[in-house]
Amino acid sequence: MSPPSETSQADAWHLRSLAFCFSFWLLGTAATAHADRLILRDLTLVRNVTVIGFDEEGVKVTDNNLIPWYEIERGTVSPEKQADFDRLREELGVPLFRIHQRLKVGDYAGAQEPAEQVFPRYKDRNSNVAYLVCQATMWGRLANGERAAALEAYFCCLRILRAVRGEVSKLPGERRLDFDKTTGLTSDLLPLFFDQQKAAQAFPLADAAAKQLGRGAPDGVFVYLASLAIAAEKYPEAETWQKKIRSGNLILKEWPELLSAYTLVQSGKLAEARQQLEPKIHAFQPWNQPVAWYLLGISGTHSKEFVAIENGILDLLHLPAIYGHEHPELSAAALAEADQALQRIQQADKASRLRHQLLFFYGGTLHAEHLRAQLNSTSNP
Repeated sequence: MSPPSETSQADAWHLRSLAFCFSFWLLGTAATAHADRLILRDLTLVRNVTVIGFDEEGVKVTDNNLIPWYEIERGTVSPEKQADFDRLREELGVPLFRIHQRLKVGDYAGAQEPAEQVFPRYKDRNSNVAYLVCQATMWGRLANGERAAALEAYFCCLRILRAVRGEVSKLPGERRLDFDKTTGLTSDLLPLFFDQQKAAQAFPLADAAAKQLGRGAPDGVFVYLASLAIAAEKYPEAETWQKKIRSGNLILKEWPELLSAYTLVQSGKLAEARQQLEPKIHAFQPWNQPVAWYLLGISGTHSKEFVAIENGILDLLHLPAIYGHEHPELSAAALAEADQALQRIQQADKASRLRHQLLFFYGGTLHAEHLRAQLNSTSNP
């Protein structure tokens, strides 16, 4: 038999090489076919990764990166995980994305609806995503006049920031929570509530959220709960929380007296409240001044004496004049109270001017909304 030619040997070598390359290509194709793939909302394609797992916080991939749900448009994962992935993407990704967009443009009223959808799932968690949801819930409730309900969400924010030192700078948009770590007080929500029924409904939820802060909760939490209890006319609970305020902080030290005056006003002991507040009204700490002026004002306007009512109106008008930009909701409440007092003492022209100011300068507040509803019902019997 003649030896194989060099050409035959070369052909065989080429065939073996082609077979090897084809097999390698098939393996690579199979690996790629089984690799997970994510498409982000900015159209970035994340491919050739393995999704290790996912939960409320987002999707963890092979490089240990956590991709939040609000960044994910769609994805392909292993078949046994696909259904759960799609369910969470729909349940969480869509509302979280809407929250992100609303906060980015400063539409806090619009952020409430998607935030409320997922708030029950995140309010007990400690993470940046949970903070995003809780903060949107707080600001959304405030923007829509749900002042008492906003307290629960604020306590959740406070717990998260204390527990994980949440990075506030990661919030979309320019707004940041204005709060004091030492006192636990926030200028976004002064400890004053206007609606007894809403306060009563919100109290158990705020109480439960406060307890999750643990024993190290700052005394400002007790101030808020005592004030909410007074507004809800739950005076024994208010006294219990008030007794817990023991801080030597200059702002917090004044709150037992302010809460005492608030209780007197709510229980109809107006003269006593005024006697307690009036001599010290200019001595209160600047942070406490708006609340002190409001309480002093309504201690007069709720009176039956003409002079006391007039003095109360003047006290209330301090709020829009001095704090109108900083505390619009409280200023609107002061104008609404002054308007009602002027009508009681038959000064309709002055009352009309105050209503105009309320609607023009504070049209987005709850009190302006109530006034519009009242005017509409009067004009359309």
